[in-house]
Amino acid sequence: MTEKFVEILTIPFIRTTKDVFVNRIIYPRLMNEQKTFVVTANPEIVEYANKHEEYKQIILSADYITPDGIGIIYASKWLKQPLEERITGYDMMHDLFELANLHELKVYMLGAEEAVIEAAVEKVKQQYPHSRIVGHHHGYINIEDQELAKSIADLKPDIILTALGFPKQEQWVNMHKHLFEKGLFMGVGGSFDVLAEKVQRAPVIWQKVNLEWLYRLIQQPTRWQRMMVLPKFMLNVLKEKG
Repeated sequence: MTEKFVEILTIPFIRTTKDVFVNRIIYPRLMNEQKTFVVTANPEIVEYANKHEEYKQIILSADYITPDGIGIIYASKWLKQPLEERITGYDMMHDLFELANLHELKVYMLGAEEAVIEAAVEKVKQQYPHSRIVGHHHGYINIEDQELAKSIADLKPDIILTALGFPKQEQWVNMHKHLFEKGLFMGVGGSFDVLAEKVQRAPVIWQKVNLEWLYRLIQQPTRWQRMMVLPKFMLNVLKEKG
């Protein structure tokens, strides 16, 4: 199928729904063992990429960039190229676990604190018993450590989830994916914290009214400085709109 993209502040987002993306694009690539790099980008990542050229080139090297953040959806509407819906890293992570469960795919989980990653792995084993978690490692690593990356590649995982936070999770993929014969690589930020129930995800009603960001801010007040990127992003979009 031919994919359509919408460019927002120089970053091309795929224009589709989550179900179509997972089932008609990602699933066939997994089955064909095509190496695939997915970036789930929110306004913060877009702003950071446009200020850091090396990171921007890593983002642009991805096979697909999905709109993770309601700000990206609003921006697309303002630019009169509306994206269909948010495709969040957390939701897609669960879809990937489901595919792994159905097809007994091998998964490697990298990131978060030791206790968090251990709890997250147990949750996956409970919820997706037929998925094959071939390994996991906490996120307190030197991302240039090629020995660790090679040990992961030797396990031949089908899905590699990196929860190192941006920009490290994408930098890690960029540095090491050449070591792998196959695999879908995706950064998932703080998703392991939610999976392990260290952090609660916003209730569905908050998600439906696009206030998930506010719920997270209430839970983690230290995020307020990161939230200050949002008005800058929106202002830059309005400037682009002219």
